Amino acid sequence: MNQILLSFLLLILPVSLVWGQTDSTVVNTKTEKPRKKLRNAKKQLRAGNLYDATDALEAYLELKPEKVKYAWILAETNRIARDYKAAEKWYKDVYEGAPGTYPLALYYHALMAKMNGKPQEALTLFNNFQKTYRGKDTYYKKWAKAEADGCELALRLNVAERNDVVLLHPGRELNSPYTDIAPMYWDDTTLLFSSLPSDTIIRYNERDTAEDKHFIKLYNAVVIGDSIKQATPFPLFQYNDSHVGNGNFSPDRNSFYFTRCWEERKNQIVCHIYVSTLKDGEWQEPLALGLEVNQPGYTSTHPNIALDDKGQDVLYFSSNQPGGRGGMDIWYAVKKKGGGFAAAKNAGSKLNTDREEATPFYDLERDTLYFSSTGHVGVGGYDILKTAGSLNKWSEPEHIGYPYNSPADDMYYRLNADRKSGFVVSNRKGIISVKSETCCDDIFRFQPPAAKPKLIAVKGFVLDKDDPTKTPINNALVVLALSNDNGNRMDVELGKDTTLNNQEYFFTIDFEKSYKVNGSAVGYMPGSSSFNTLGLVESDTLHVDIYLQKLIVGKAYRLRNIYYDYDKWFLRDEAKLTLDTVYNLMMENPTIIVELGSHTDTRATFEYNIKLSQRRAESAVKYLLKKGIPQNRLVAKGYGETQVMEDCSGYTDCPEAGEGDCPCHQNNRRTEFKIIGTLDAPLNYEDKRYQDLKQKP
Repeated sequence: MNQILLSFLLLILPVSLVWGQTDSTVVNTKTEKPRKKLRNAKKQLRAGNLYDATDALEAYLELKPEKVKYAWILAETNRIARDYKAAEKWYKDVYEGAPGTYPLALYYHALMAKMNGKPQEALTLFNNFQKTYRGKDTYYKKWAKAEADGCELALRLNVAERNDVVLLHPGRELNSPYTDIAPMYWDDTTLLFSSLPSDTIIRYNERDTAEDKHFIKLYNAVVIGDSIKQATPFPLFQYNDSHVGNGNFSPDRNSFYFTRCWEERKNQIVCHIYVSTLKDGEWQEPLALGLEVNQPGYTSTHPNIALDDKGQDVLYFSSNQPGGRGGMDIWYAVKKKGGGFAAAKNAGSKLNTDREEATPFYDLERDTLYFSSTGHVGVGGYDILKTAGSLNKWSEPEHIGYPYNSPADDMYYRLNADRKSGFVVSNRKGIISVKSETCCDDIFRFQPPAAKPKLIAVKGFVLDKDDPTKTPINNALVVLALSNDNGNRMDVELGKDTTLNNQEYFFTIDFEKSYKVNGSAVGYMPGSSSFNTLGLVESDTLHVDIYLQKLIVGKAYRLRNIYYDYDKWFLRDEAKLTLDTVYNLMMENPTIIVELGSHTDTRATFEYNIKLSQRRAESAVKYLLKKGIPQNRLVAKGYGETQVMEDCSGYTDCPEAGEGDCPCHQNNRRTEFKIIGTLDAPLNYEDKRYQDLKQKP
């Protein structure tokens, strides 16, 4: 399978691209453990599970770093999975370790540096490759020169910023962590696109049934101005045995063209173009186009319908069928007056190279074709270009620059009816990712600055307070809340996010508001960070990290706002809100046993204070029992005045007796909690202080 399908479909691994490029090194591991990891890597590669294969290969190379052969395979696998950072690192290691055996590692090291947004470094590497490469295949020297030209273009384009267009990421309402492509308007407010939505890595197994397999399907979302409602499955053109996407109307909107793709041979995807016609207000059963367009065993995809100078429909599409220049080319087929299409023809050498050309879009008002290519000089992988003309007569393709193009892959340029805004698809940094920062395709909007909405968001990591490496906590729950000015009232919960794969949480927020982000994770105390957008007037993304503290058995944690009125043990309303954090903590850590310990100030007798504090602790426990925490996980203990936080005798406003009050007395009348054991371990809790409570110190 060629890389275009990897980009647009499922990143299914063509084993020959990676596993076939090896040296003659014989695997002779000395222990079973490396062999087992290697077998797992091969298994994942055969199944097409790129992400698991890279993890397995990395684990193998940790044990066998001298096996350059498998470092090369790991570099190739990361490149196909579009983890450019990892691929750059491994290509560099391979070239430095075995330049004579793997001279192409330098070429791909340069290419990955370019796609990681380092054009100056990549230019130096490409020039070095052209000087040192001694292989007989002139292909790589030719393309090293073209890629070096692309690096110089990137350096030139960086000098002048565009101010006539902005590019925006629509967020999770439209995009998912896997694949989102081919946006088009079904009607004035309905955006149709193709998606493979999944928040976790999809894995394939040879024993998978049809029901187990995942397919790209059509989705739609209502778009009104800058507002996008959560996408849902499209009611038409759904199949359970194939991928569906790349929709496009005919100019009269009476025909709808799209692509169906299926696995024809193991890890080999083939796509054909289908059409449905509108009859009596109903869309008819789609039919595959004939052999004039769809060649058996070859892919035809990305249909886009335009008109020729006679007013006839012209189908532009990309295909790897025989007669092209190599890889995927742009083709066209003219619709005949009696129906059906004439035999497809190649759109010519001005457009097509011996690399990949795809996702054509024809602008009828200006007779301009937009398409993506890896074979023309560009700043990344697939770059978007435009050319004037039709059929097989075109002007020299022109690179359309930033921000439409990036160091990554940029495709599916689509212009809206207003001719000022539209969409592109890209795997550039800023996507919603299931794995690496450039793994997957997302849909982006472009529009003029005057129409640019003022958007503000917050993102950040959930971190271990005591971890000097600042490694993000995985699978932490983050809750965004609108802060109340009155601390005695509950904050208003607005949304939740879960940190996966060491990624940041992300929320869109409003201007002129005060917020709090609350973080929680198994084995940690809940934590929060407060921030606000007061006074901000421009779009921005705030960065707010949340620091959590690991739970320690036997350590007392003070519960803020668990205070009691003098000589009372009833919970205040604000105390219940604070106890809810203990409830959440115990729900997230379902085996811990918690002691709730209450304290008094020093007024009244020692024995009386012991009894009062015990009642206070029991009132807190009863509240948690009512919320559903089992009794065997809660212990109530009254410490009386044995553990005052501060001696209040030095404060003139603190009475030594009676009902008068002061802040010092209030701080002493508190409740704390500590973890004293777990359900899955014997409870061996001894607190000498508690045993001695009946004896006044």
